[in-house]
Amino acid sequence: MTAASTSIADALFRPRSIALVGASGDENKHASLPHQYLRRHGYGGEIFPINANRDSVFGERAFKSVFQVGKPVDHAFIMLPTDAVLGAVSDCCKAGVRCATILSNGFAESGEEGRRRQADLLGMARTSGLRLLGPNSLGIINLPDHVALSANEILSLPELRPGRYSLISQSGSLIGAVLSRGQARGIGFAKMISVGNEADLGVAEMGGMLVDDPGTDAILLFLETVRNADGLAAMARSAFAAGKPVIAFRVGRSEVGEQLAATHTGAMVGSGAAMDAFLSDIGIVRVETMDAFLEVAPLVQGHRPPGGRRVSVVSTTGGGGTLVIDAIERHDIEIVPPSEAAVERLAAQGIAIARTPLIDLTLAGTNPRTYGAVLRELMAAPDCDLVMSVVGSSSQFRPDRAVLPITAATRENPGKPVGVFLTPHAETSLGLLSEAGLAAFRTPESCADALRAFFDWRAPRAEEPHPVPRAAAAALAATEDPLDAGAAARVFERLGVPVAAERVLPADMGAIEAEALDDLAYPVVAKILSPDIAHKTEVGGVVIGCPTPAALKAACRRILASVAEAAPQARLAGIQVQPMLEGIGEALLGYHRDPSVGPVVTLGVGGVLAEIYRDVCVRRAPVDEAAARGMIDAVRGLAPLRGYRGLQKGDLDALAQCIAAFSRLALLDVEEAEINPVLIRPEGQGVVALDTLLVKGGPHAS
Repeated sequence: MTAASTSIADALFRPRSIALVGASGDENKHASLPHQYLRRHGYGGEIFPINANRDSVFGERAFKSVFQVGKPVDHAFIMLPTDAVLGAVSDCCKAGVRCATILSNGFAESGEEGRRRQADLLGMARTSGLRLLGPNSLGIINLPDHVALSANEILSLPELRPGRYSLISQSGSLIGAVLSRGQARGIGFAKMISVGNEADLGVAEMGGMLVDDPGTDAILLFLETVRNADGLAAMARSAFAAGKPVIAFRVGRSEVGEQLAATHTGAMVGSGAAMDAFLSDIGIVRVETMDAFLEVAPLVQGHRPPGGRRVSVVSTTGGGGTLVIDAIERHDIEIVPPSEAAVERLAAQGIAIARTPLIDLTLAGTNPRTYGAVLRELMAAPDCDLVMSVVGSSSQFRPDRAVLPITAATRENPGKPVGVFLTPHAETSLGLLSEAGLAAFRTPESCADALRAFFDWRAPRAEEPHPVPRAAAAALAATEDPLDAGAAARVFERLGVPVAAERVLPADMGAIEAEALDDLAYPVVAKILSPDIAHKTEVGGVVIGCPTPAALKAACRRILASVAEAAPQARLAGIQVQPMLEGIGEALLGYHRDPSVGPVVTLGVGGVLAEIYRDVCVRRAPVDEAAARGMIDAVRGLAPLRGYRGLQKGDLDALAQCIAAFSRLALLDVEEAEINPVLIRPEGQGVVALDTLLVKGGPHAS
């Protein structure tokens, strides 16, 4: 008999029967834990222990194999040594098991031999229709339905609090940490999934099941990498459309970050910025602290991305309110005072507040009438996007004075997001706020991270077809890899990037001496052209400010001598001569194709110190001009060019057009590229790409 009629979601989350393959009757061994946890937490289905050496396990009949069970098995949980897993999966296939979770490790995470073993498992499973979770998965927990199918020892807790948030984790042990810390905050969970190696079922498909799950209101992702970018993007778009926020906590560094040495951009983006840009682009809320990961869901649930970054702060303690304001202002969040009309309306009720960024009600205002009235006024105000409520020591001993007024006010006006920070350790009040569906923060830092994540949240970018830039594609196809700067500039020019005029001199001093060079517009800059030299200044390959033909020839002599000593094996294509152009600022434009999330474009402040400052903005490529303007606004080092304090404005419209054109490299066969610098001229005078680099390769992105 088979379980083929059971849906995969039911087999995973609500199995009618479970086979525990490798079950142990020794309660001190890990292989006994899933059996103990299932019964301890109320699983009501059939359990079939699979153990070749026992007739029973914990009082339930044991079988030598899944095939011998003779009844339908929805879900098998495999806890065997690595070498025995393939046989167990084969047995599940023969028995018609719907899905199997593999706890065992030693597969793709362990090297080439492990990857081969994992491929064999997947091939066998796909032939029979068996779906796999793992290998290296700690299992699934479905709290509302009493399915504790995991070896995670957090399930030793006597009681588990169900809730309406679900977690998908690429780290198995993290499901225990999140469950434990959540319970301490009064936060319950619906479903918790450890995906392990994602050989078959992964974050994207499991997330899709949670989008369809009526018991899940928000989806939490603990991510180390992205294995299926297209699938994750589709899931995130579906979740956004369904009104279910997806919240990600990313850890670790991109594996390729340290390998990208050709450009400054590679070094800067390899830290995981490409993954962050991808998550933002597909509408996922991204937090940076574990506390915020646990606390932010009520802030975004039931809301859409905000249009501004304005916060009103009301507090019963000036010190606590200042702690919060200091923390959140670091994230370009505007603290707005109450309006004059709001102050007048409150005064009519006998409540006096000042038009200051922090509305400090002090001890005198710590009462339901005052606190509730002020909070309602702020929640109704059109000139703020979120209300931050801070409560002092009364929250620990007298929640009726300020905490209960918060829950009452938000029930009456659920339209505006409200966050709460309690200065003392106040478990009872935290529980009350959690039950009311309010975001309650334990530290100013987690509060600031959560608010930053909320205000950075954007709707998924619309997927639009982009025509392949054929002229640029033809120019790229006509080059050999690697390209020198001149060949790269020709590709960029055909994309629509303004490039500097140039003249290329031969890499031969005798030939250079024979040329008059009187027709150039002096002063000029001379640069070595070589497909083997990415950073010209590091080999003495650049001389600027040559005022005459004689000075230019001297510069060429110096460049050739320096390069011959520093890079004797480099192939030389010539010396590039460009006019010395003046601007009022410089930008760096970078592009690379991340192996996990695809093409990204990077904007930063230009020059040789770009890697040190790392003041960059990263977005998925290609981008349009509106998104490019957003990138410009996000780079602090470009603020002077926006006319800061009366400074001369740069031509940022031209820079946005340049960024958008450059980002269309995503439509070509390009692995990475860079322009450093892009010279920014005064407003209305355009921008010019001065130094270029391009590396071919990578699959074409349609």
